[in-house]
Amino acid sequence: MIKTTIKKIAVVGVLPLMGGIVSALDAAILAQTLPSPTSLSQTIAPNSVPKDIQSDPLANTPLKLVEQANSLREQNQLDRAIALYRQAIAASPELVPAYYGLGVTLRQKGDLQGASAAHKRAIALDRNYTPAYYGLGIALYQQGDATGAIAAYNQFVQLSKGETNLAPVHYNLGLAYDRQNNLDSAVTAFRKAIEFDGKYALAYNGLGAALRRQGKRSEAIAAYRKAIELAPQYAVAHFALGISLYEERDYKGAIAAYQKVTTLDSNFPNVYYNLGLAYNQAGEWGNAITAFQRASTRDPRNADIFAALGNAWLREDNVTEAAAAFKRSVEINPKVASTFNGLGLALRRQGDLTGAIAAYETAIALNPQYTAAYNNLGRVLSDQNRTADAINAFRQAIALDPRNAVAYSNLGNLLRSQGNSDEAIDAFSKTIAIGKEDLWVDYTSLGLAYADRGRFGEAQNAYFKALSLNPNFAKAHFGLGALYTLKGEVSNAIRSYQEALKLYEENRDAEWIKRTQQAIQSLQGIT
Repeated sequence: MIKTTIKKIAVVGVLPLMGGIVSALDAAILAQTLPSPTSLSQTIAPNSVPKDIQSDPLANTPLKLVEQANSLREQNQLDRAIALYRQAIAASPELVPAYYGLGVTLRQKGDLQGASAAHKRAIALDRNYTPAYYGLGIALYQQGDATGAIAAYNQFVQLSKGETNLAPVHYNLGLAYDRQNNLDSAVTAFRKAIEFDGKYALAYNGLGAALRRQGKRSEAIAAYRKAIELAPQYAVAHFALGISLYEERDYKGAIAAYQKVTTLDSNFPNVYYNLGLAYNQAGEWGNAITAFQRASTRDPRNADIFAALGNAWLREDNVTEAAAAFKRSVEINPKVASTFNGLGLALRRQGDLTGAIAAYETAIALNPQYTAAYNNLGRVLSDQNRTADAINAFRQAIALDPRNAVAYSNLGNLLRSQGNSDEAIDAFSKTIAIGKEDLWVDYTSLGLAYADRGRFGEAQNAYFKALSLNPNFAKAHFGLGALYTLKGEVSNAIRSYQEALKLYEENRDAEWIKRTQQAIQSLQGIT
């Protein structure tokens, strides 16, 4: 989730097996060091010290307190520093550097409202005191007030002297504009930071994040690579690079980027999850499983990780582990429809049809528009010979998605099994018109339905089309053999059956080997 920690872009889905990715750490690693020059002489400017203190050497105690407080703050002794800043303010209520130092320290303590108030008081006392604008910008940004932060940073820029390195403030401006979704201004600010400091890796990373959000992934990748060139140990940039490469479908590149992150910081949030998704897309199921397992040990309450692990186990045909992973996911978060759909897939393949139906029905209850769940429900209802219910499920899937070729295909098979070949022909024809994978199966089914209705010419054309798409599809050869038998073309029938038999033998399909042998034997001797 792009925020100051992690942003998720999408969730894991099933049928088709898809994975969302977790996006890069937000560029919002604020530049918190005051832009140079940062000497005490600038922070405690003469015009920021009341005249009575400047003129009376005996009254310099408040300045000494501020110096001591600054030293304590740098040593992270924040409570003692705050006490000294307040003591200095009590002694000299108009001592601007004391308010500024107090603001910085309160922000470090997490008191953002107190920090903002202290910086605003410093500005009220001296409107030209630039450090207070910078500190105020940081505090407001961290409070979620990007507009106020931008105003403070811009005031800092306007008041700054020519020798000041403005790279950090322009970088912070970029972050604030990015938070406002003002991406053009964010890109401009990050580029301005780079103009001031061409070796500013943070700015290149921020630029990459903004460009990616603009859809300019190639430019984003170049920016991330530059950040990595400048700071090879910068894990955030490697992670962000991995995300953009994944989105560009360069899965090998994404894997390499994520692997680099793991070598730099094995506890980097979500890196193993994203690595698993990249392995999954690259077809490396075993590596995907290993990555998801590592992710789950680091984040055992993350339901998405277990759902992704379940998907990977399904790819490996390990339905026992898949079911266990999906069950763990729904225990953690019982509100994700796609996870129940995945659980249903695993349970059906385990033979637990009742459990699968319950899982699909839960998925539908969570998301009544979930087409895939209706389609999968239809399949398992068909397994239970609940044909009418299965047909209703497939029709519901089609009603939700009139271009769902898989649902039409499943519906056609059931309709034909019920003797309704005319409607089956219509369903298969729609499947083919829409298009899907393995269309030779649907052309074969269409051929069978045409043959049922005595439309032999159309049946033959359908079988020929199936075999043109996949010459090794045994069922099409068998169907063609049956068709030739009906037409009385015995030699053609035997030749088609023999081709089917060869393919069934290669696949060691005992049932269909026997059927085909019987069909051939019944034709032998016929002239």
